[in-house]
Amino acid sequence: MAIQCVLLVVVIALCAGCRATAPVNDGGSALATNDAPAPRAGVPSAAETPVVVVYYFHRTFRCFSCLSLETAALDVLKERFAQQMQDERVVWVPVNIEDPQTETLRQQLEVRSNGLVLVRIENGAYKDAKRMDELWGLKDRPQAFAECLIREVDVRLRAARGN
Repeated sequence: MAIQCVLLVVVIALCAGCRATAPVNDGGSALATNDAPAPRAGVPSAAETPVVVVYYFHRTFRCFSCLSLETAALDVLKERFAQQMQDERVVWVPVNIEDPQTETLRQQLEVRSNGLVLVRIENGAYKDAKRMDELWGLKDRPQAFAECLIREVDVRLRAARGN
């Protein structure tokens, strides 16, 4: 029984660590990324083509909530933006925040914890980025989760097309 209690405490501590760090940009509004150089990890080579990158930032160890968020987001993107993903106008890029090679990207996007960040990139530069913190509260409401993610990706796709 004591071993089970210790294991439970360890699992709870690890899961709490997924979201323990408060976001720099409260409310998930657009981050200050205007004309910052775009990251190259996972981004199509045609830098002049506007693209919406959906970064999924995660730790090496992923709790159930983190895995659920990742799966739900990727499922929504594959279902609603299949053609755009095939055309590389919407790109899914998982990023391990514990990997030292991702530090520059994490600093550019002000990422300290797990979650999704949407970035519109045009001519090799960020035009806007939004951390999707609100998705954590919607992960148990699939319809609302999907609508929120679709709306924000659509906003960036329309802006990339100039509409």
